[in-house]
Amino acid sequence: MREMSKKPNDLIAEISGILGVPATGRMILNSLRNGKMLSVSEITSGIKRSERSVRSQLKILTKLELIRRKITITKKGRLAYLYFAPQMNELIETAKREILRRLRRLEMRMKGD
Repeated sequence: MREMSKKPNDLIAEISGILGVPATGRMILNSLRNGKMLSVSEITSGIKRSERSVRSQLKILTKLELIRRKITITKKGRLAYLYFAPQMNELIETAKREILRRLRRLEMRMKGD
């Protein structure tokens, strides 16, 4: 596959651009590469963005299925999420599905006019 010869940062930038993911979302995706599982506070401190901005982007990225989350228990016994990105080939497949979904929605709108 030609895509796999590109650097992960380049692929993430390209996928983010196509899907309209803002810079903060792209930074989150890059920080979750290589199988890292990070909490909101770890992501926030790693990319130096506000917690509100990070949480907003995590919600969008999760909905787009570009990242996943796992429930964990904190030291204080509270529930929390650890976020992680799928392997690069899965990320590309997810982007393809989203693009096709958007195209189908556009075609439906065109038929409705």
